[in-house]
Amino acid sequence: MAYLFLDDSKHHRSGFSLAAFAICDADPAEEMGTLFLKHGFDPSTFEFKSSASMKDDNDLQALRNSLKSFITRNCKMALCVVDSADDTKNLGPASLALLRNALKHPQLKGGQHKVFFDEGLFKHKSAAEALTARDEDFAGCNFYFEQDSKAVMGIQLADIMAHTCSIMLLEALGVLSKMVVLDLPGDSIYDGLEVELGFEMWAGIRYAFLSQNKRNPKDDFDLANVDVYPWGLFIDESVNERIAPVVMERFGENYLGCIH
Repeated sequence: MAYLFLDDSKHHRSGFSLAAFAICDADPAEEMGTLFLKHGFDPSTFEFKSSASMKDDNDLQALRNSLKSFITRNCKMALCVVDSADDTKNLGPASLALLRNALKHPQLKGGQHKVFFDEGLFKHKSAAEALTARDEDFAGCNFYFEQDSKAVMGIQLADIMAHTCSIMLLEALGVLSKMVVLDLPGDSIYDGLEVELGFEMWAGIRYAFLSQNKRNPKDDFDLANVDVYPWGLFIDESVNERIAPVVMERFGENYLGCIH
């Protein structure tokens, strides 16, 4: 059984919204609660939000880093992208289309799964239930719509994923350009190196993308790349012709080789 949690990140000015599934083998709530307490936050009252200001808040930054490390160790990620003009209409159905693709991945195929959706992804809970009822593609899924992300902590992992991928896409579209200095533990040779923000975001989450090895790699570089599309990426038909190819180029495949 897998636990899947969906949250979104909206960017109306840039013409897109996206949603990400955090896919876990077990309910992450207990271990997440332990991480919250370790960094001084009460999981019964505090909710992690990637959009929150973290400048000069060392405890919150440390919690964010711990949650990202948790994702790297324990989670896979799949994402869908829609046009932002009517994302309330498109995000829910697009996430279900993404789920159909993800369920064909060997890691999920044929299993029994619990699928949790944050609030506001569908116009009505009844509409969401109508889209999934008696659908054979979802026969192995138990759905939980309109969930409170404070109570269902896995949704907070999906929040991190959606925020991270949004930053990566904004940079790929040329909307965002920012350099950051790496602050790495130990004696890493990369500590203090200045890199693009999108690169830092990708480097920290690249192993989480739901993907499969290429069937016929052409060379060693191709061998180091995996295919994310279609299992871990769905691009809705509403996405315009300027943004759609950028989404595919940024997320359709993923490099897992050495980056030094």
